[in-house]
Amino acid sequence: MTRRLVTPGIRLSLFLLLGLGFAVNTLLLTSPLYMLQLYDRVLTSRSEETLLALSGLAFFLLLGYGLLEVTRTRIMVDISVEVDRSLGDEVFTSLFREALLRQESVSAQPFRDMDTIRSVLSGYGIISLLDLPWAPFFIILIFLMHPLLGWVALAGAIVTLIIAIVSERLSRPLMKDTSDHQMAAARFVDGCLGNSDAIHAMGMLDNIRNRWLASYDLSVNTGASAAERVSSFAGATKALRIILQSTMLGTGAWLVLQNEASAGVMIAASIIFGRALAPLEQSIAASRGLLSAVGALKRLEGLLARHGNDAEPMELPAPTGRLRVENLALVPPGGDKPLLQGVSFTLNTGEVLAIVGPSASGKSSLARSLLGLWRPVRGTVRLDDAELSQWDGDALGQYIGYVPQNVELLTGTVRENITRFREADPKAVVDAAVKARCHPMILALPDGYDSFIGAGGNRLSGGQSQRVALARCLFGDPILAVLDEPDANLDIEGLSALDKAIGGLKERGATVILITHNTRLLRHADKAMLLANGTMGYFGSPRELMDKLGMMKTKVASEQPE
Repeated sequence: MTRRLVTPGIRLSLFLLLGLGFAVNTLLLTSPLYMLQLYDRVLTSRSEETLLALSGLAFFLLLGYGLLEVTRTRIMVDISVEVDRSLGDEVFTSLFREALLRQESVSAQPFRDMDTIRSVLSGYGIISLLDLPWAPFFIILIFLMHPLLGWVALAGAIVTLIIAIVSERLSRPLMKDTSDHQMAAARFVDGCLGNSDAIHAMGMLDNIRNRWLASYDLSVNTGASAAERVSSFAGATKALRIILQSTMLGTGAWLVLQNEASAGVMIAASIIFGRALAPLEQSIAASRGLLSAVGALKRLEGLLARHGNDAEPMELPAPTGRLRVENLALVPPGGDKPLLQGVSFTLNTGEVLAIVGPSASGKSSLARSLLGLWRPVRGTVRLDDAELSQWDGDALGQYIGYVPQNVELLTGTVRENITRFREADPKAVVDAAVKARCHPMILALPDGYDSFIGAGGNRLSGGQSQRVALARCLFGDPILAVLDEPDANLDIEGLSALDKAIGGLKERGATVILITHNTRLLRHADKAMLLANGTMGYFGSPRELMDKLGMMKTKVASEQPE
């Protein structure tokens, strides 16, 4: 994770920050030294020339301090942007891999975590932490002015540091609980928004709202407790600083009365002491954001550790479509019981395999493994003799067509959905739609191929979405097409279009995996497979399978009581 964050550009910026930190904290001595000279030299000599010279010098030094402080802030903003860019691609890819592994929608929390880290990095809390190492330097200076003043400063710094540590230890659990409750509430809402029709139709809104409020109230209450705790410690630290600076002034005044220090030393020591305590006080005030950033960084680290270390495979030549599966066994993510086991078959280029079987028999799981979406726990899936893991996902994807069991088009135009969000020749887009027999349907939309669908756009029917998904599958003339119940939601016209599209794939020599309950589509199949209870019950001739299924139905019907 550290290697990802500390890019060469960020490393250079950190060195610049260290140099600027030295310059800024050195220039901060301008004010106390100016006060020291005013009290000990100007007021005693009553020299206007000395006053003007010292004031002019102090003005330019403090002006330089201001410019350097602005530069530090801008560098921190640049670092936050660079961190965002260095992590953005990997976080995006890893999040989709996480969704693929879970086979469910996942929260976009990692992007909110990146926003949190960027916000904290560009804020003043990090600069306060960078200034913390200078506190001992300022305390040593106070010791050089007078040992008693130094001991007062050291004692005050230790007490302030203890408060900072206690604040962090007591606030961290509350901040973690707040974050967990917020994410739980957000995940619950994300899951419910996709089922708004059912929620409204069956009067579930109040119950859903109450369930959400339970998590949301927990996040609000724990967040308020965390804020109160941080604010209490910040207020205590501020009050302590005022008390300590007053103590420093009082001690300095006593030393002046004892003729052990000058009035200038008294004032300068108080100012330097305030500067020594400032980073601690600011760090406590910013601790809520800093703790949130630490939590966000840990979550991102976990995500990238799970999915961000995959080496990029060597590019392979375009496949011909020969598919070989050997002793395949699949276990669902997070499970221990196999969904599929002992599946073996071979498909030559241009062959069509029809897969049938009852619900939950493993058909869709097999389809995912044939696409490389699920990695087997045992056995192999080979495309042109290369295991799917040897292919780069995006490189392989250009040769693959896929219609998932549950079609969900992406937010964008119809054209973008068909082209898989690539730049493409309009002729190729129309060609895919014509092959899917949905070109007239698309032209009937308000803006044709440029009609916006998804969030905030046109709402397509299930059948329309299915046919656009088929056009997306056919775009680019795929070498391997996997159709998982592509006839779902289709009317008679849609079924006819699907039938012709499968015929077109076969004529073109594409290898096709067809999962269906529609016996009409089996006429295209060269081979057929029956899956039942996670095992391959039959593999061979489609006609023999049809006869076998017919006999099974007859037997079941004869066993029914009259």
